[in-house]
Amino acid sequence: MIRIFHGEDSYSISQEIRKIKQKLGQIDIASSNISIFETHPINFHEVISTSKAIPFMSDRRVIIISNLLTKIQNKVKSISEEWLEFHKYIDEIPPTSEIIFVENDELKNNGLGFSAVGDGCEVKIFKKKKGYELENWIKDKIAESNSKASPNAIKRLSWITGGDLYKLENEITKLSLYANDREINISDVNKLISSSRQSNIFLFIDAVMEKKAGVALNELYSLILDGVSISQIISMLARQVRLLILCKELSNKKLNKDEIGKRIFITNNFVLDKTITQSNRFSIHNLSKIQKKLLKTDISVKVGSMDERSAIEILASELSK
Repeated sequence: MIRIFHGEDSYSISQEIRKIKQKLGQIDIASSNISIFETHPINFHEVISTSKAIPFMSDRRVIIISNLLTKIQNKVKSISEEWLEFHKYIDEIPPTSEIIFVENDELKNNGLGFSAVGDGCEVKIFKKKKGYELENWIKDKIAESNSKASPNAIKRLSWITGGDLYKLENEITKLSLYANDREINISDVNKLISSSRQSNIFLFIDAVMEKKAGVALNELYSLILDGVSISQIISMLARQVRLLILCKELSNKKLNKDEIGKRIFITNNFVLDKTITQSNRFSIHNLSKIQKKLLKTDISVKVGSMDERSAIEILASELSK
């Protein structure tokens, strides 16, 4: 069987794969029947050879290939010709092997990625949860912990974590233990959840504004050390720039602080004050330039024309000029 799991919701993809692994049996047996290929370029012949290996004390073997189809779609030059015509080799793969292509971006329906695999596969898309869908996910996850939370606490959790399901899972566990038998409220969320990432974003924006490239890089490295991926950093920066633009536009309309907070869904006074202060020190033109550079960096990383670390370092330097 050939499967394609694609989309931005990497958490849900990981949970789906976890279920598949559990069906292979005990951990020691399962680990012997799981092969993961994630370092590019991925050797085509090694994958085919692995698929032909007889499963160990199980009826099947699982082979997981990460972000290959995305690179095919983006026409990355290091991809071998065999991968471009993978569908021609599917008959060589025995029924005892299951190959799963895991893509952290959504593939285009008519793109080269799908064309390479052909029609004989199972496709499942995992879109990033937003809005009410995300809030319902949080509510259900809290219920799984035998807890409950107020609507405002759920909205705050959604905002402060940026919809990161991995972080949400950890924070929900902490909040459930902290609140014990009572309902989780917004004060609990503000008290327990670390705001270090948000603080680093503010410090990065300050460094950019003051043309301090070294400081900007240090703040980016702090985020990386905090376990934030490069793509998440770019998303966080883009989100912050959008908030600054919104603040500036709403301030120009003479709205007061409370009204601005309601419009951009920020209830934490520190975060709101800092956002408004920063927005007042930028022009719309400068914020638009930052947005364009973020988009350029995001595209460079996704098409593979630049490695992530170099891309983020160049971004920090360019924004600080």
